Amino acid sequence: MTRKSDRSRRADRGPQRVSATQVSRSFSRILDRVETGARFMVRRHGKDVCLMSAPPLGSRTAAQCLDVLQGRMPVQLDARYGDDLLAVIAAETTETPPWDS
Repeated sequence: MTRKSDRSRRADRGPQRVSATQVSRSFSRILDRVETGARFMVRRHGKDVCLMSAPPLGSRTAAQCLDVLQGRMPVQLDARYGDDLLAVIAAETTETPPWDS
């Protein structure tokens, strides 16, 4: 059985390398692991041919998250939380970060 600490070390090393044959024989199990965050580099004839990973998450601004939350059941928050959230929203920019261009 894999310990949690072993899994976190594996994640630091990047994707796990698997052969195309291994993927074809256990696709469902590998796909289950991808859904939980695992990444696999698929190799064929000794060359990397495919990276299996979950799709990148779309990003939302704090204001968009707040819109989603306002449609849900209300929760009691202290005054400092509200002030902090308003400060985050006020500091947001709509500029595209340079790494996204």
